[in-house]
Amino acid sequence: MSVTYLVPHKPLPTGRDAYTPGPPRLASLAELASHLSRRLVLCRRAGEQLAMLWIELDPMPSTTSEEPGVTEELMRTASLRARNRVRSTDEVVQVGRQGFAVLLPGADGQAAGIVALRLRQTLQGAYELEGRLTHLAVATGEAVFPESGTTGNDLIEAAQRSLAMPREA
Repeated sequence: MSVTYLVPHKPLPTGRDAYTPGPPRLASLAELASHLSRRLVLCRRAGEQLAMLWIELDPMPSTTSEEPGVTEELMRTASLRARNRVRSTDEVVQVGRQGFAVLLPGADGQAAGIVALRLRQTLQGAYELEGRLTHLAVATGEAVFPESGTTGNDLIEAAQRSLAMPREA
């Protein structure tokens, strides 16, 4: 015997009313270090590596706007692009206003470099907000547990030390 349940639902909102969540957001590097330390406990137990990418996004000067919320919308859109370019097991976390950490469980330094390059190429693309074309400057840094450090703070510091800005052509 087969039973079918009919569940009434509202149509999903579209346009400006649509809600597309961004990544989890942490207010500070201290919160990221705590979150990362919890992830490292799991990696130690499983005997796995964990790569962390640190990404800093900076709106290009010609794209800044006086309108409130434009930078936040730009960061949300960039975070969605980043989430769409990593594996489902990876985690994208916004830290502060314009920083992102990407946690790559099971990844080594070579894999982290490939993901960092792919994310730089993706995030440097054009964005259309409020009918205007905007761009971001992107800097990425990498760190791998346990080679770069054994605590959340160690990995954050190592990734930030290795920040690389793209070269201008």
